Amino acid sequence: MKVPRVSRILLYPFKGLDPVEVNEAKVLRSGSLEHDREFFLVDGNGKVVSGKRERKIHRVRCKADLKEETFTFLWEGREETFPFEDLAGMGEFFSEVLGYRVRVRREPLGTPDDSRARGPTLVSRSTLLEVGRWFGLTEREVRLRFRANLEVDGVPPFWEDSLAGRSFRVGEVLMIGTGVSRRCTVPTRDPFTGEELKGFVRTFTEMRKKTLPTWSPREVFRDTFYRLCLNTRVPEEEAGKVLKVGDEVLVA
Repeated sequence: MKVPRVSRILLYPFKGLDPVEVNEAKVLRSGSLEHDREFFLVDGNGKVVSGKRERKIHRVRCKADLKEETFTFLWEGREETFPFEDLAGMGEFFSEVLGYRVRVRREPLGTPDDSRARGPTLVSRSTLLEVGRWFGLTEREVRLRFRANLEVDGVPPFWEDSLAGRSFRVGEVLMIGTGVSRRCTVPTRDPFTGEELKGFVRTFTEMRKKTLPTWSPREVFRDTFYRLCLNTRVPEEEAGKVLKVGDEVLVA
């Protein structure tokens, strides 16, 4: 096996929307990566609105310019650009898209789905390719369905399972694998239209069980095989360090 290395870093500045590919990313004191899941939608009750509960989100394309600090949204042929600080303007735009009142909030420390594992999620590129083969999906489609932050090359499919419960370093950053992520409804949907792929969960579960490597911790899959990508925690003392494309992944 080759030396595992980071081949891609993806940030999702606006929760539920398109990623930004970067060459490096700074670790925050929360353990999240700077700008990842920094902006998000909430409804009138303060509950998060994302692709988990709102299919229309998938139909909005988003381009984030981290240097200029702007978002450009494309929806049904309409293009709107907003500076990061214009939360009210973005709220009006998405209220029109969704058909009900929503607001945009900003949390510089990020809003990951798992508050107990706020570090970047990690997956092998070979894993994405393997899952793509199960469903006849392109690598890009699988990537956008599972939305991991770090991709690793030079390893076999599902290698990241072996990091669950272990400490490891990505470049200079210490991470702890907290488990393999239990997936929601988002991976079942076309990332551009929101259309559901019928039988996705059933097929995925069957194939995951059938192909589970010997290094995968069986206890993690005791409740379900509908799991993919490593969740991580990053100790606070790692804050300020930088992850880079090309970093080696070294298991402690």
